[in-house]
Amino acid sequence: MCNISHLSAQLDLLLTLRELPISMNDLQPLINQKIRMCKQLVNCRSFVTVLEYLLAIGNYLNENAGKEKAKGFRLLSLTKLSQLRGRDKNFTLLHALLEQIMLHEPGLATFTQDLAEFETVPGASIKGLTAEVDVLKNEVQKVIQYRKTIRKRNSGAHHPNFSKDLKMAIEKYNVQLEMLTKTCDEMKKLYSAILVKFGEPPDQDSQELFGMIYQFLHDFRRAHAETV
Repeated sequence: MCNISHLSAQLDLLLTLRELPISMNDLQPLINQKIRMCKQLVNCRSFVTVLEYLLAIGNYLNENAGKEKAKGFRLLSLTKLSQLRGRDKNFTLLHALLEQIMLHEPGLATFTQDLAEFETVPGASIKGLTAEVDVLKNEVQKVIQYRKTIRKRNSGAHHPNFSKDLKMAIEKYNVQLEMLTKTCDEMKKLYSAILVKFGEPPDQDSQELFGMIYQFLHDFRRAHAETV
């Protein structure tokens, strides 16, 4: 083994080639899940209707308090609904929302079913997943650069199959990485559409936002179950 040129570099290369497909296979389902979450949220009309009910309730309270009407509110405030209470400490703003929905559109009370992807706690953020894809891109570029280097040095002369196998591996992983990058771009585009639709800042972290929505849906389902 000691007679193999650049042994340490080749071992590092082999380790990278072994880890690349594992990392890509791990990332793909996570990105796919985020895409499903984004699609459900951006296309969920029932969720928007619930927000409209909430805005109407909020403006009713503002009017009674002598405040101006609001044109909208941040989604991050949804988790505060179960904390805002009136004279009856057991009756929260979330209960008031549910009460109005049951009074005017009882079928809307099951809107959480339209957001089934939010039934579990959201995992990694879209920013984090994008960063991991960028890391894989850099790893592939290092492999490509290494192949160019050994070809110049002609260090693969005694091991012609190594250079050939390396070329095939690079082509294979490039195809997989292109597909992963494409789905990653779709994920980012969908999330940007969500931020625009709900008036959220462009730098809003998806993990925080989706976590808040998950908590709101969880609280709403629990409040609804208590009334059934």
